Amino acid sequence: MEIIIDGDMVLYRAAHSAETPTKWDDSFWTLHTDEGELRDIAIHNIEQIEQKLKATNTILSFTDSKNFRKEFYPEYKANRKDKRKPMGIQALREWLTTQYVTLVWDNLEADDVIGIYCTRNPNTIAVSGDKDFATLPIKWYNHLKDELVTTTPAEARFNHLLQTLTGDTVDGFDGIKGVGPVTARKMLQSGGTTWGNIVEMYEKKDLTEDDALTTARLAYILQDGDYNDETKEVKLWTPQTN
Repeated sequence: MEIIIDGDMVLYRAAHSAETPTKWDDSFWTLHTDEGELRDIAIHNIEQIEQKLKATNTILSFTDSKNFRKEFYPEYKANRKDKRKPMGIQALREWLTTQYVTLVWDNLEADDVIGIYCTRNPNTIAVSGDKDFATLPIKWYNHLKDELVTTTPAEARFNHLLQTLTGDTVDGFDGIKGVGPVTARKMLQSGGTTWGNIVEMYEKKDLTEDDALTTARLAYILQDGDYNDETKEVKLWTPQTN
């Protein structure tokens, strides 16, 4: 069984776990990371997943330094700019690339790499604790919940439109103000999953179709056919009209 793991999540989980605060006297503290411990934690986490899924081939995906979403929405993830990254992330990433097959594609996040790869290779299992993977029609193992799920195209479309209504505060973009997952689900179940219904719900809150389209494109994880491997160009999500 082939698996592709969200490498960004591996980095952050290991780096957070490896940070150690030390109090030297009554008023002096330092924070340090042992690189050997950092590597051991990452490998242990990966091996646990491999054993759980009986993996015979493992790929890690990482986010590129450039992000196509920022080209049409500069505030994407801007809320994270002032947050300190845990120590040792870059060193761990560089080391993991010597231990595993890794994928980093121009202008894409790790999620997009996984979305494209898994929709091209349907038997590959995606591994991540990110709820956004429910918007992809793939096999997905949520290692934080220990759940293996196969999402149908209809379910993936529903979940994507659900996020179009709610937005994603973690990634720094809004949907319809005051609409959370429970309300959004009821709205879609009663009104349907047509693009016209999405626009109507936006316009009822004095928003525009352009607002809805921007949110939908930010929430959408790329799939096979959305990325040109040669030119590195992204085909932005376009709503179905029927």
